[in-house]
Amino acid sequence: MQKKLVQSSLAISAAAALGLSGALVASPAMADNAPQKLDLQSEAHVQKALSGVEGVNAYGTEGGELSIGVAKKTDEIKKLEKQYQNIKVTEGIKELKPYAKNDLVGGAGYLVKAGESGGACSTGFSGWDGDGKPVVLTAGHCSKIINEQTNDFDGDTTVDQTEKPSTSEANGGEGFQASGDGVIGKWGFHNFGGDLLEGADQDKWPEPSESDIDFAVINVDESKYNVKNGITDWSTADDDDLAKSTTEITEVGEHKEGAINKSGRTTGKTDGEVLPRSEYDFDYQNVGGRWVHGFGVTSPIDKPFSQPGDSGGGVYQGKTAVGVISGGGDLDANTSFTWVADLDHSLEESGTDFNLEKPGEETPEAPAAPKAEDQTIEPEGKIKGKAEAGAEVEVKWEAASAADGEKENQADPQADESGSETVKADKDGNFSVEGPKAEGDYDFTATASVDGEKSEETEFSVTVEKDESETPAPVEREISIDPKQIAASDFVKEDNGVTITVKGFDEGEKVTLEVASGPEGVEGIELEETANENGAAAFSIYGTSAENPEAYLGKYDVEVAGANDTEDESALTGSFEVVADEDGSGGGTGGDDDGNNDDGNADGGAGEGNDDDGNGDGGSDLPRTGAELTGLAAGAGLLLVGGTAIVLTMRRKNNN
Repeated sequence: MQKKLVQSSLAISAAAALGLSGALVASPAMADNAPQKLDLQSEAHVQKALSGVEGVNAYGTEGGELSIGVAKKTDEIKKLEKQYQNIKVTEGIKELKPYAKNDLVGGAGYLVKAGESGGACSTGFSGWDGDGKPVVLTAGHCSKIINEQTNDFDGDTTVDQTEKPSTSEANGGEGFQASGDGVIGKWGFHNFGGDLLEGADQDKWPEPSESDIDFAVINVDESKYNVKNGITDWSTADDDDLAKSTTEITEVGEHKEGAINKSGRTTGKTDGEVLPRSEYDFDYQNVGGRWVHGFGVTSPIDKPFSQPGDSGGGVYQGKTAVGVISGGGDLDANTSFTWVADLDHSLEESGTDFNLEKPGEETPEAPAAPKAEDQTIEPEGKIKGKAEAGAEVEVKWEAASAADGEKENQADPQADESGSETVKADKDGNFSVEGPKAEGDYDFTATASVDGEKSEETEFSVTVEKDESETPAPVEREISIDPKQIAASDFVKEDNGVTITVKGFDEGEKVTLEVASGPEGVEGIELEETANENGAAAFSIYGTSAENPEAYLGKYDVEVAGANDTEDESALTGSFEVVADEDGSGGGTGGDDDGNNDDGNADGGAGEGNDDDGNGDGGSDLPRTGAELTGLAAGAGLLLVGGTAIVLTMRRKNNN
């Protein structure tokens, strides 16, 4: 697909200011709220369609589809995408800044003034200081007016204009011709070596110091020049624009043995070899009568690594800036020698904060790739993974291709064999999507996006297969009441009372017992418990007024239902009776049947499956919880449920 890149979204908006009229074609049969279709037969229609839509940084048309590139999908872009059926939106496409001939890059020539005379040096690397101000790094000796007879400093030079590239010696010219773009700026930090090395007796020379560096910073006048990351290869000098072809510089680092490159206004782009410490075991070199910290580089005598005027030029390995040219000469009849002021050391000693990207405008780092293991799921089961918290995760899948004779686990060809879904990772980074419905093997990918930056793709496999294990038959619901009949004197003992046990519910299901009828004023009272892992729950009811046990005499009908009950399921029912003691003050328990044995709902409270404590089938591990019926000395009592008191009215009964 041919995509036409534009320099900015403003350019698109300005070119398309005529509006949308005539750009849309809708089918007569299409519903009013259905997506419309853009008419892309002419460039004018495309421009009109994008009129007023901000953030579009690229677009192209092919096959009746308009592709637009945006840094991030805004609400406006999302609305546009939904409104038209033949628009495809790609995130992560940023606005490009146009090249300019006043872009300062590494390796370019610049002029300096020294009184009535002057000279030329080379820029090393362009960037920004800690405050976001543009700067250029170069050699410190370019900032000094040096007495040729004594090597003393006679003052500082003045930074002048850049040199016109097409006339530079690196391009075959005679050099020293100003570009006409104005003065670059002013010196910031600048230093050339230490004390002067005077006299023939080298033993009396000053000792070298870590601060003996050949390094300078030019504070760039940003009203005249832009700084641009990269170092020129001089291939576009004829256009007087060295920024058109550069090597990207991504970091400042320590030099290593091996191949090395340089760019400067005299010899252009050159290559050499770092002189190994085994051959040249020195950290300091006498450059122009002063110690300079750095390292040596060699090259063939007929292909010198550097020459006069290359001073300050950028020295780099791959995409790493390692130094600026300090000085040079011939090592022997066959070898050219260059001394390089090491950049990492110079920045540290000078205290210069140098950035290859403008602070606050750095490209956001791409998020880490999502993590997802190979997994096996049931049809439409959850596929899980982890990503950066809050990331938008795009998950794509397609049926795994199978070789001949290996089709067993391939996805059902009648089902959709591919798909995609975008979900948001939660605060812990977890994300999940619904898997395919058809059984088989699938190839999955997951990509995370944060602030328009995309991660690398994660690949994993998913097998969809049915669970062939047998589903256990549901447990039949039962109710057990123990005892069915209880003497009043026993009912008022907390360790006795009546225990109602039920089973056949779901684990964790809320189970409610209601006293449907009983002595006057009792009906309508409810108790609630939670079914355990066996689907069982138990309720305990007893009286608390031992002085007045006859207050509890009567028959109590109970109903038990679950929160998950369906319309086809009826409540379990049962009853128990509190009777008078045989001698008027005591008695025993009975096992009367209220009819529930016949329908299978209970076994009388002591039948098959009951545990020793009488809690019924599945109830031996259940807590003894439930209700307390408080004595009714004044015709009113309390039913206590889980610590909550409910007032209930009940007529006091006398034992005749």
